Amino acid sequence: MREKNLKTIEGLLFVLFVLLWGLFLSGGSGKVKRRTLSLWESVPIHTEVFREFFENGIQKGKYGIAPILGYDTYGGEKRLLLPFFRNGMQTELFPIQRFALDYWKGKGYYKAKYSDNVPGYFTESDDQSVEEKKKDPGKMKQTGTGRTYTIKELASYSFLLEHFYIVDETTSMTKQELNGIKLVKTDLSAKPGKGEPLVLIYHTHGSETYKKVNGEEGSVIEVGTALQKELETVYGIKTIHDTSVYDMVDGQLDRNAAYNFAGDSVEAALKKNPSVKVVIDLHRDSVESSIHLRTKINGKSTAQIMFFNGVSRLAKKGDIGYLYNPNKEGNLAFSLQMQLLCGKYYPDLTRKIYIKGYRYNLHLVKRAMLVEVGAQNNTVKEAENAMKPLAEMLYRLLSGEKSYKK
Repeated sequence: MREKNLKTIEGLLFVLFVLLWGLFLSGGSGKVKRRTLSLWESVPIHTEVFREFFENGIQKGKYGIAPILGYDTYGGEKRLLLPFFRNGMQTELFPIQRFALDYWKGKGYYKAKYSDNVPGYFTESDDQSVEEKKKDPGKMKQTGTGRTYTIKELASYSFLLEHFYIVDETTSMTKQELNGIKLVKTDLSAKPGKGEPLVLIYHTHGSETYKKVNGEEGSVIEVGTALQKELETVYGIKTIHDTSVYDMVDGQLDRNAAYNFAGDSVEAALKKNPSVKVVIDLHRDSVESSIHLRTKINGKSTAQIMFFNGVSRLAKKGDIGYLYNPNKEGNLAFSLQMQLLCGKYYPDLTRKIYIKGYRYNLHLVKRAMLVEVGAQNNTVKEAENAMKPLAEMLYRLLSGEKSYKK
């Protein structure tokens, strides 16, 4: 009831503010302005709160109603109505100002207050898409023989970077984040419930297609269907496959908000299916035309895959606070353990893990990963063939198999 009354008062103040502001600041006649001022002079009100609010507050009101003109110019005043009115403006009409002020108070204060619930206009766009061409395609040294690494090797930050990672020039990694022992010892096992889904597959860029064969391209969504079939029929892992296309608007390619649209849908799916512990965003990469990302597995031409992590940090600007990821450590552990298991059983299947800024919706669960399956020079069949070993490695990891040796 009290909140309702406050909103009513704020609404009345707003109407009064607009009327008086129109009289003083708009194109009204000088007679109207003088008549209004004379009226005030004749009214026997000497309470400074009201007099100052209506005479001075209206002129200053532009700072409250248009925050870009003066964010926190007079935020510490002790007047009664003006701060109350400005707070209403910030909360109801211009929340971007309140968010900015809170963020500038410090990361600790911001995280405590917002807990990663960021307004839509602060979330990432596709400007730094994972589909941008990379100077380094992240290809692993092809050996054809599997290997399991020791804890001692994986404890070395430089060893990890050299053997398993490509860090994009726009971002940076820290030794604290890339703690090999902690990452490979993180328990990521998970058992599916009876009849309940454990895995969710979706495609932020569902419009991505592969090389044409006999006039047919095949899309990354077909690859997701192949992964779902493998997980369910071979390993008994019930899987949800979201076949929505988030990067097409009114029939036209539009990736400006694809991650936002996809993220909203994934959040809704997780609420509806709390049993889901693994979220996989399947993509098709873009590389130089001379590169063909393929290997042979069980005699079949197979597209190579790349695990991709976003660390919410840009090399020049540092941590991106408004894209805080509470599951970043889990994400990094997930991709590294998958990489190591692939190296043990299918050493030529993977490229190096790619690290880039932003978040890419990996913050939603700790077992979230973005996987690039081949590129535009692969056929959809080569990409589908890669889903068999990928499903097997996921099953091994969820079953608790260790990805290292002592």
